[in-house]
Amino acid sequence: MRITLIAASSLLFVGCSKPTPATADSTTPSGTTASSTTTSAAFDENAARAQILGADSAFQRALVSKHVDSLMAYYDPDVVSMGSGKPIKGTTDLRASYDKAVKTNNRNLSFQSGGVNFSNDHSMAWDHGTFTGTSDGPNGKPVTHSGSFMNVWKNVGGRWLIVAEIGT
Repeated sequence: MRITLIAASSLLFVGCSKPTPATADSTTPSGTTASSTTTSAAFDENAARAQILGADSAFQRALVSKHVDSLMAYYDPDVVSMGSGKPIKGTTDLRASYDKAVKTNNRNLSFQSGGVNFSNDHSMAWDHGTFTGTSDGPNGKPVTHSGSFMNVWKNVGGRWLIVAEIGT
């Protein structure tokens, strides 16, 4: 989501951080590990993990469909997005970055989740993994990108929102 095309494509992939394998919509994706802390009966980590991975999958579909408004629903208003270049702060600037990035014709996106973990009090979570994808380069020729990502999620009234993201 950066000003340069490559950075823009990377953040799209990173911002998504969205696993697309069959496990993405599953409650038990490969590589997902349970928290090492004891969970309370009121918090279901498997359900929360499924909600985050489901959001990841829906985010990716919205990205490929170029529905920027749908993408923004996954972000906290004070989000910080980091990749190559200057950090993007807040949904207003992030939206502008996505508006530019979706014009690069992202396709063949593939994300593999490395897992979802939770803070001890279950107010925060983070997921990480790898991505690959293709977008149009500056000369219109396809450019393939790959890297890794990490998203930090905040539980806001039972809904998970991205508060920070970083990708390579």
